[in-house]
Parts: sequence; structure tokens; C-alpha cells
Amino acid sequence: MSFPSPTKTYHQKPYAAISPSLPSLSTAGKHAFISGGGAGIGASIAQSLAKSNITTLGLLGRSTASLEATKTTIEALNPSVKIHLYAADITSVEATNSALRSFHDTINAKIDILVANAGYMSDLKTIPDSDATDWWRAFEVTVKGNFNLLRAFHPLAAPDASVIHISTAAIHLPYMAGFSSYRASKNAATKMFEYFHDENPDMFVLQVHPGLIGGTAMSEKFAPRVEELGLVYDDIALPGDFVVWAVSEEARFLNGRFVHANWDVEELKAMKGELERDAQKFTIGLQGWV
Repeated sequence: MSFPSPTKTYHQKPYAAISPSLPSLSTAGKHAFISGGGAGIGASIAQSLAKSNITTLGLLGRSTASLEATKTTIEALNPSVKIHLYAADITSVEATNSALRSFHDTINAKIDILVANAGYMSDLKTIPDSDATDWWRAFEVTVKGNFNLLRAFHPLAAPDASVIHISTAAIHLPYMAGFSSYRASKNAATKMFEYFHDENPDMFVLQVHPGLIGGTAMSEKFAPRVEELGLVYDDIALPGDFVVWAVSEEARFLNGRFVHANWDVEELKAMKGELERDAQKFTIGLQGWV
């Protein structure tokens, strides 16, 4: 799916400039923790980090089976990566604290990279037709869960750690029927990560729309609409490779911004000066206010 883009080139598949095999994008010697890491986009990000020679991966997810399957895939890609699995519900303060603390203590080091990927999509219904528990579940996972994650991560983080929040373009698109819970919860989470960025100026915080990704538990809910509109899914490896680039030194100028994984990184790098002059560019705010 192609949205309006600030870069002339709009990618739907991985490409050379974000290849995890590039020496300049190596994550060797670093430790990363990924929520929602057992399947889908989270698993793709884990695989791309493994290809970039990450030293250690901590994967948090609800399903032990999915986590084990992802671990097997990663070990085939790069047997040298040390992988630690944590089956837990991110909405639980205790479980989230325990997982992050266990990872930190096991690696005996600060955590360099946090990828906040866990999320939930309620049934796509109008507000009156929605089940209250299901509608609110998105806030439990996306807002409370990420709140738990950030609080657990903060004391264990490297001073210059990178934090990537997998968000969605849906928060800044026009009305989409049935998405009230998903979009409202993602908006709330986006503002929370903005606060984390401002509260921790030495850390790198970037919010990323991963693309239109199919083949996930979440995409099953909107797949009929994608088919109806004749849209084409993006390659699930794209957000994975983009995150590898995003946590590299090349992307530090994007600190505090919101970007799409589809945008061309060479063109983004050419915008560095413009971004330094305009603190509001690629952020979420009120149009026409200033």
C-alpha cells in the first residue's frame, strides 16, 4: 500500500541501504529486547537484528510455542546469537518487570535496544456495537502494556539506548470505519513515547509505521478490507530491516520523530538539515495551529 510520502522513493520490500549485512549497520556487541517478539512484525525485527549480528536477543510474547518457533528460525540464520524467551502478559506489571530484570541479569549488561511491538486490535465495529471488554483491551495492551515496558526498561537501559515504538499510520489518516479502539489506543501510546523521549534526552526514541503487513494475527481482522480495496501488502521483512537501520548511528538525526518504514533512508538522510531547523516535522500535532 502506498501512502503519500515525503521521499520520492516508496519502498515495499527490503533494499540495499537498510541491509542488515552492511558493516555500518552491525549491531554486534549489543543487547536487544523485543515485546511482541514471538510472531509477525516482532519476529521479523528479531530476525533482521540477528542478521546484523546482534549479540543477545530477549523476546517477550504471550505464546511459548510462537517464541520457540521464532528462536528456531533465528538460530538457523545466525547460530551465534544468544536468545532468551519470556512468555508473559505485558499488561502485568509484575510479569513485565520480571522479564526485563531476568534478561538484564542474565546478560549482566545494560540493554541497548528496546523494540516496543506488542499491540492489540479490537473487533472492527462502531463504538455502540463494540464489546466494551474487547474495545478496552487495546488500551490494556498498547497503553498500559507499553507503560509497564518503559518503566521496567528504564533502570536497566544503557545511557544512550535506542527505543523503537512500532506504531501505525492509522493514527494520522482520515476516518476509517471500525478502528476507534485501535487508533485511539495507538494515539495514546504515541504521546506516551513522546514523553519518554523528552524525559530521556540521552536516549534515541523513534516511532515507526511498519507498512501494511499481512499474515499476522492482527491483519486477519482487516484482510477483507485490504482485498476489497485492492491493496498490496508490504514485505514483512521491510520493517525488520528498517529497524536495524533505525538503531544505527545513521538514523540518530530522527530522534523524537515519527516515520514510515517505507520511506527511503537515503532521501531521509538528505533531509537532516531541514529536520534540525524544524522540530515539528515528522511529529504528530494539530494541523494549521502554527
